[in-house]
Amino acid sequence: MDLQQAQRDIDAIFEMFAHHRRRYALRGLRMHDNPMALADLADEVAIRENEAPITEISPEAVKRIYLSLYHTHIPKLEDAGFVQYDQDRDSVVLSGRVEQVEQYQELLTVE
Repeated sequence: MDLQQAQRDIDAIFEMFAHHRRRYALRGLRMHDNPMALADLADEVAIRENEAPITEISPEAVKRIYLSLYHTHIPKLEDAGFVQYDQDRDSVVLSGRVEQVEQYQELLTVE
């Protein structure tokens, strides 16, 4: 791999981790059984984003998160090869790049 390709790969990885919802989604997929229903993944992201149990988060807030995952974040993660989304089953699964996800997420996650 040449230097320019390596730089493009690094840029793509950092873009994937640039938004907290993508980080939370990847972490949720890693922590739970694969595949996950997109609605369940939206719940996980809502819990992390609000730092509250799902029972304390409004359905409207979860719906906004679901829609942003569906329209923006999951397609970006899928285009980058980090997840696969099955629209018929409405489920998301980590892809073969899971090792990269784990490697970079450990470096970029603050707990």
